[in-house]
Amino acid sequence: MIKNRTVFIQKYIYYITLLLYIMVTIGGWFGVSADTTRIKINKLSREQEITGWGTSGCWWAQELGKCDSAEEVTKLIFSPDGLGLNIYRYNIGGGERDNPDSRLNPDSSRSTESFLVWDEEAGEWVYDWNKDAAAQKVLEMALSYGCVDTVVMFANSPHYSMCVSGQASGGLEPAQSNLKKDCYDDYVDYFLDITQHFIDMGVPVKYISPINEPQWDWGGGWVGQEGCHYEIDEAIELIRMFALEIKERNMPVKLSVLESGQVGDHAMDCMDLLWADEDIRDVLGTYAYHSYWTDRNFLLKEAFGEYLDIQYPDVELEMSEWCELPCQHTIDDIDGAILMARTIGEDVSLTGVNSWSSWVAVNEGGEYADSMIAVGDTYNEYTIAKRYYAMAHYTKFVPVGSHAVDFDLSVADITAEKAWWKQWIDDKEYDVYLTENYMTVSAFRTPEKDFVVVIVNEGEEKEVSFNMLGYDMSVYTTDAERDLELTAQTKAHKKITVGAKSITTVVFR
Repeated sequence: MIKNRTVFIQKYIYYITLLLYIMVTIGGWFGVSADTTRIKINKLSREQEITGWGTSGCWWAQELGKCDSAEEVTKLIFSPDGLGLNIYRYNIGGGERDNPDSRLNPDSSRSTESFLVWDEEAGEWVYDWNKDAAAQKVLEMALSYGCVDTVVMFANSPHYSMCVSGQASGGLEPAQSNLKKDCYDDYVDYFLDITQHFIDMGVPVKYISPINEPQWDWGGGWVGQEGCHYEIDEAIELIRMFALEIKERNMPVKLSVLESGQVGDHAMDCMDLLWADEDIRDVLGTYAYHSYWTDRNFLLKEAFGEYLDIQYPDVELEMSEWCELPCQHTIDDIDGAILMARTIGEDVSLTGVNSWSSWVAVNEGGEYADSMIAVGDTYNEYTIAKRYYAMAHYTKFVPVGSHAVDFDLSVADITAEKAWWKQWIDDKEYDVYLTENYMTVSAFRTPEKDFVVVIVNEGEEKEVSFNMLGYDMSVYTTDAERDLELTAQTKAHKKITVGAKSITTVVFR
């Protein structure tokens, strides 16, 4: 199967690259023209269902939960009056905050508490469900607002006591597989015990994700957070053990795996191996990946989406983690918001994801925080970033149960530039072509039968028309001066002006 996939991807990239060079229309994604750009929505199409929008609680929740601002900030993210996110990814920490030999700064927000603690009197490891209290408080508040229906329990690393290095922050050498071979069973039990505890508390845990970005080195000379490297065969072996134990315990959860750090060969190979195992296949809930380092690699994203759609059409696809890397835009820079909105649109329209989650909702970092909400020296001081509104252009208008729909653009003016790096497919090397797309479009139909079009315009002001006669139209805009502002409402013509460097959501009712 992997060999067949390689042939498919090779041919796909070749033909798409050829099309880019001769600048023909690539249906249904982006378009630019000095004149009016026409977006023709296929009202009868029905693409992937949107199952949610989310974020992770790393690592801000364990700090925010101690502060007076906790309720205000949590409402901004999870309440109907805020973003209304329905997916909450709860981090099961590896315990570096309690590790006496930790290489991480114990005061760092990236050092976590663990529910597994050493009982000196008993001389054994026991669970203390009072640990991670601040993060549990944020989760409780998030659930109270009524939007969150899906909690994913995930871990960046096993507990430090199970790691070869004695560190949940990675191996002592780069790319060192850090989970002890004799601790695979221990890790499965530990993770599922914690998951069961949250289920017993009434938390709507639907998925577990015990491995995060296994291909990265983690550790070595750089120790910045918790993380664990696995070779692919080790990761598959461990996931199979999780699958068997989930079935043995008859737990009402499914796997959300394997959280590869970017689109590419690793993500495709992992999917092939996971699906080939019947026990894993039985409890595979979503295939999760991260959208890092591919912000302008249109070819790779579309090839990845086409491959999964052809080979695994029934598998739910989840983009479970993204933020701007490296973060080069300030929190009030419209370009940072455009980058995030474009990435969401790419992942929906090109890769075909069912759900999309940001990596970090709240973060430190001053004016260059990579989050949707930035905090100062204390979490009681916070600023809503432009990225927050980029997310809102989708979450406020495309509810759970919506479907992506197909559409055509009248023109496509695409600039392709060869990147300085190469893309490896098995043992062959290929050029990577990055596109300078000035308009990114995604379209949806909601459960209420409304049509929603999100336009991310990176270029100059443009006229855009739609084939939506008979519908009322509302237009919402975010740009350098406006934040999700209602800028037009009409029953007449279906033509709008999309401002330069803007995000526009058009709702047809």
